[in-house]
Amino acid sequence: MVEFKHQVPSDPEANVLYEKCSDVDACFWQELAERPPEEVTARTGASFMDGNYRLGFLNQMLSIAPARRQIVIMGNTDREPGFQLCLVTLLFLLRVNIATLNLTQVSPREFKGGTTFFQGPHALPVAQLEDRFGQDAAGFLAAGDELGGQPQDLGDAALTLPVFPGLSVGVILWEADDEFPAQVSLTVPAGLAQFWPLDTVWALLNVVTRELRRAGSDQP
Repeated sequence: MVEFKHQVPSDPEANVLYEKCSDVDACFWQELAERPPEEVTARTGASFMDGNYRLGFLNQMLSIAPARRQIVIMGNTDREPGFQLCLVTLLFLLRVNIATLNLTQVSPREFKGGTTFFQGPHALPVAQLEDRFGQDAAGFLAAGDELGGQPQDLGDAALTLPVFPGLSVGVILWEADDEFPAQVSLTVPAGLAQFWPLDTVWALLNVVTRELRRAGSDQP
């Protein structure tokens, strides 16, 4: 088999200015702290108790404390959620209405301005998945299963990953062969662009890619 090499973009969180939850703009934390919890929970499917929101994230649960400006991955408190996970979590709670989210899956490049935006430093983060799973569809599906994903009949293997309540990301894999390199496509709900700017969509896909690669590293 021909071996294809990808030029993998640098880690989006390698910038020391954007590594941790504490690096997220304070205005988002303040806005969430001022929102009526009943409005947030009705709109997003999160729950609220004792000053904290709880929000499903893949196969895990996040605890979000607006007053402390802290997000914890429940059951895994030693793991720092990271800047991008904290950002998309806050903007999900603040902006998204799952009742009006068009669930039809599309490429992010189909969004207005997407063809221009999703290139160069904002390229869709598919190369990391192509390198890890390009000859390992079984490992790809196993990693997805670990994250609560559902297999789909697309490509050589495909998953729908329930990132947040009502918000899923699709990942479609075509394995490498003697003629073509591996290829991964990412899809998101068509209605997401009405709630988020493109850089937040990009951050969401970076989070999903990171979680899939982390789950894949546990596969034999």
